[in-house]
Amino acid sequence: MIDTHCHLDLLREEDLQDALQDESLEYLITVGYDKKTIKNAVKLSEENPKVFCAIGFHPHDADKVREEDFEWLKGLAKSNPKVRALGEMGLDFYKNYSDKKKQEEVFRRQIAIARELGLPIVVHSRDAEQDTIRILREERAYEVGGVMHCFTGSYEFMRACVDLGFYVSYSGIITYPNAQNLREVLKRTPTYRLLIETDAPFLAPQPVRGKPNKPPYIRYTAEVMASIIPNSSLEDIERMTSENAKLLFNLIQNGKKDTITYVINNKLYINLTNKCNLHCAFCQRERERNFMVKGYWVWVSRDPTVEEVIKEIGDPKKYDEIVFCGYGEPTLRFSALKEIAKWVKERGGRVRVDTNGLMFTFLPKEKLRELKGIVDVWSVSLNAPDEETYNRVCRPAQGSAFEKVIEFIREAVREGFDVVATAVDYEGVDMKKTEKLALSLGAKFRGRIYESVG
Repeated sequence: MIDTHCHLDLLREEDLQDALQDESLEYLITVGYDKKTIKNAVKLSEENPKVFCAIGFHPHDADKVREEDFEWLKGLAKSNPKVRALGEMGLDFYKNYSDKKKQEEVFRRQIAIARELGLPIVVHSRDAEQDTIRILREERAYEVGGVMHCFTGSYEFMRACVDLGFYVSYSGIITYPNAQNLREVLKRTPTYRLLIETDAPFLAPQPVRGKPNKPPYIRYTAEVMASIIPNSSLEDIERMTSENAKLLFNLIQNGKKDTITYVINNKLYINLTNKCNLHCAFCQRERERNFMVKGYWVWVSRDPTVEEVIKEIGDPKKYDEIVFCGYGEPTLRFSALKEIAKWVKERGGRVRVDTNGLMFTFLPKEKLRELKGIVDVWSVSLNAPDEETYNRVCRPAQGSAFEKVIEFIREAVREGFDVVATAVDYEGVDMKKTEKLALSLGAKFRGRIYESVG
């Protein structure tokens, strides 16, 4: 796991050594926020291979920052390869330790330096949501991106940050009993923009609250995060937040390599193709051309062969389910789907197919019977209670698409499959009416959170 924000120089010596020697902590990002701690952060990063740093001037210290300090900061960041971000910087209108105008000036100057150096920024924002977004837009901070550190803001603020290309980092605060609203925001944070931090020695998680915080305590926060993010295990949280951190801070990483199969919450997912006959407005691939799903780059440069998929599956009984689900439509490769599913069932596995339900637009409905006994569950993206909404949200190429989805669900139920109709709570979709339609067709229903992928 990667602690993306801690203050190693402020830790007790024994806690510092615990953090440096903890093999489960792959990297640590230590943060300097004034001249003294900036020097300490750089020194610690130079002395320890697993430590990188972010350096900048905190809004609390804005009144103390002089013109020459900006040049000093730029020179230090430019000359030291262990500096991977500028910050923490930003606005704090809760304590107002520095003049508001001075805070804004120092914030803007540091963003300009980050853009000049091509470094992401670490942003502190408290009681200043609208001003923070305004400045990030005006200063074109989206050109370098960054992270909203120790996020405690509103859902609207989170969405605005993500729309600017920023990551959102959560701390031990999500473990506190009175943080239910924040946990709801976390649940809706896109997993491909999710980070985790301790802010050690501050903000110890609930099980150790009252003690000085330290990076190994990040596990308590990760456990709570796993209980909140849909379909996620602790292993999933570790992987997705680490891969996100590696992308943001330009750390050593596996890279964007082809992914044929991937494991989430002990389910093995098969990425059979990237081809899809819908262009859904809520789809991450359509909005951002981003194919990151919980720490995996879910893309293939070519459709994998049946043999390649089977080789990656191994023993299907190891997993709770084998799921045909990627950024493409698996039924477009009907023959391969049928052959692989049959192989899985013969070896005691359970098969689910996540589909957009448009198979009958290119295959006769009789083909569905060929999958009886080898597909256990169809998860069908219904996504709307009526044709007008469906066409607006799912943007099909063919005019009869909604009718074909309804026909597919009816036929699958009639053939005796376990059928779950799903819908994403995208703007303008009446989830209650969609559920009513699904149940009337004889299917079960499952609502999905728009921002939650995987």
